[in-house]
Amino acid sequence: MMRDFIILSTLLLLQLVHNSAAIRVISVDEEEVTAAYEDVRNDESETVYVMLTYHDNRLIGVSKSGNDYSEVTTELGSAEADGMRAYIYIRVTTGDEMSKRSKFVLLTWCGPSVPALKKGKMSLEKAKVKSVMPNFAVEVQTSDLEDIALENILDLVKKKQW
Repeated sequence: MMRDFIILSTLLLLQLVHNSAAIRVISVDEEEVTAAYEDVRNDESETVYVMLTYHDNRLIGVSKSGNDYSEVTTELGSAEADGMRAYIYIRVTTGDEMSKRSKFVLLTWCGPSVPALKKGKMSLEKAKVKSVMPNFAVEVQTSDLEDIALENILDLVKKKQW
């Protein structure tokens, strides 16, 4: 009886070790992401967004950045984006002619075809992204293109101000 218990325990332990080896730890390319984040935050820069994606399912790094937010909506509207996970940091300008201010938004995109396990792990991985890009007024998590339309983002920022 004791021998069977030891054998069963050993088999369970081996299975646990095997399964945990399959769990990959995702890290953030902190140097690259910090540089891109600071570029978006810099009022002297024309860069208004940076998109982070997963590289080889092991590293979250800069996929693209630019000065035209429509590039983001175009990419996330593509067929490939259905299975994409991304974090997008954006600078938007609010206010009137007399008082313009930059506000920042963190978008978390999880395409509708992303497997459930990867969706679940995004909350842990997003915490790592937020530790590198901590300053934002509004956070949006979505898989719906309508949610990331610039007009809707600006509405959210304006509501947050009041």
